[in-house]
Amino acid sequence: NTGQSGMVRFVCLGVCIVFGLAACSGGGGGDVGAGNGAPADGFAALRDRVTTAGITPFATLPTMGEVAYAGRVRLSLPLGGAAVARYDGDLDLRVHFGAAPDPVTGRIGNLQGGAGPVTGHLQISDGRFYPDAAAARDYQFTAELSGTLMQNAAAHDVTAEMSGDFHGPQGAGVAGVIARGAVRQSDDLQLFDGSFAAERANSGG
Repeated sequence: NTGQSGMVRFVCLGVCIVFGLAACSGGGGGDVGAGNGAPADGFAALRDRVTTAGITPFATLPTMGEVAYAGRVRLSLPLGGAAVARYDGDLDLRVHFGAAPDPVTGRIGNLQGGAGPVTGHLQISDGRFYPDAAAARDYQFTAELSGTLMQNAAAHDVTAEMSGDFHGPQGAGVAGVIARGAVRQSDDLQLFDGSFAAERANSGG
């Protein structure tokens, strides 16, 4: 599951311009919610800590085994017919190096904020690596998000795409954006975006 070039950042940026999605940009993206004067917080500190180390050359990443990353996501979600609001949640990301059929998996859950806590989670699957990704232009991996989130007894079907880079020695962290997000409730469809950052929890051999 490798490609010749990464998920082009300019495509993501174009989507952001059309739909007003704040999180998409090269080099780690902007802080979702920053436009409303949100102060620096734990998520921003985590993302800065991860990305300060710089993007990892793909050739220096592990060639075999599984690496687990634990971190956070920040999403701008329109739930329950309400206006877009900021939600923070937990990210459990598993990267499978070598000949894995699905190299990027995991889940997003424990979302809270906006109109209150959200039950349910988003599954991460259908991952792809891009070993030839050009730094600051392409992303080194992508994956799909899907799941059902419940808030105030209302079900919301959610899909999106995750695009990110490895950072630090041997991919000590990951960070990137969540784009092309869609929230469906009955016949209503709304768009959303977000960003994520995580640090390595363990490494497999």
